[in-house]
Amino acid sequence: MLAQHFCNWRAPSAPEKSILCVGLELENIAEWPCQCALHTSPQEQQEAGRYLHIEDAARHLAGRALARRLLRAAFGQDCVAEFARSPYGKPFCPGVSADFSISHSGSMVWVALCRCASVGIDVESMRPLPDAAELTSQLHPQEQKDLLSLPQAELQTAFYRCWTRKEAIIKAVGMGLSIPLQSFSVNTGPQDSGWIASFTANAAQGTATMLEDGGQWTSLDIRTTEDYQCSVAAHSPCLDVVVCLAR
Repeated sequence: MLAQHFCNWRAPSAPEKSILCVGLELENIAEWPCQCALHTSPQEQQEAGRYLHIEDAARHLAGRALARRLLRAAFGQDCVAEFARSPYGKPFCPGVSADFSISHSGSMVWVALCRCASVGIDVESMRPLPDAAELTSQLHPQEQKDLLSLPQAELQTAFYRCWTRKEAIIKAVGMGLSIPLQSFSVNTGPQDSGWIASFTANAAQGTATMLEDGGQWTSLDIRTTEDYQCSVAAHSPCLDVVVCLAR
C-alpha cells in the first residue's frame, strides 16, 4: 500500500469471538512517517525520530497507526491517548476491552486484534540463515531435534516457522523474553494450526498454566508473501481468524 492511500483506507472491524489480523505492505517506505502523523502520538513520533534509518521509523509508526485504525473501527472512537505498556513492555490501550499485538519486518507490518482473549502475532522476513542449525540451540530440545532431522534445504523455512510460532505465543502471554524459549515447544511441521505442543516445569510463573493445554488456544500460520513467515496465537479456543491484507 502507498502511504497516501492509508488515511482513506477503510479499516475492517473485528468481529466478536475472532482474531482480526491485518497486514500492510509498505510501498515507498520512506513516505510513511509523514502519513502516519494523524494516527500516532507525539511521543511515538519522537521515538521514531530517534531511529537511525527511516525504514525503522516507518515500521514503528505504521504499526501503531494501524493498531489505532483497527481500534477505532472496532469501538467507534479514536484511541488518541498514548498507548500504555504492561510491565513486560506490551502496548495496550487503556479503557478498551480488547488486546492487540504489533509486529513488523522488512516491508511488512501486521496487527492482530482480539476482543475476548490475549493475542500475539509475529512476522519475519525470511532472510538467508546460514547458521540456522546453530540457532536451533536456543529452542526447546524437541524442536531442535525435529529441525535438525530435516534436509538442509528445508531447515531454514522450518526454523522461521518455529520461531514465529513461539514469538506469537510469547507476545500473547505478554511476558516478553522473561519466558525462556526452551520452556515450551511448538510443532515445527507444516500444519498451519493447532501447533502449540508442550511446556516444561521451568516455564515462567503463570506461563505453565496458560500453556498446559494447547486446546485452550487458537493458533494459526497466516499466508502472506512467500518471503515472509507470519503466525498468530490467542489464549482462547476455537476462535475464527479473519485475515486481511490492506490494499
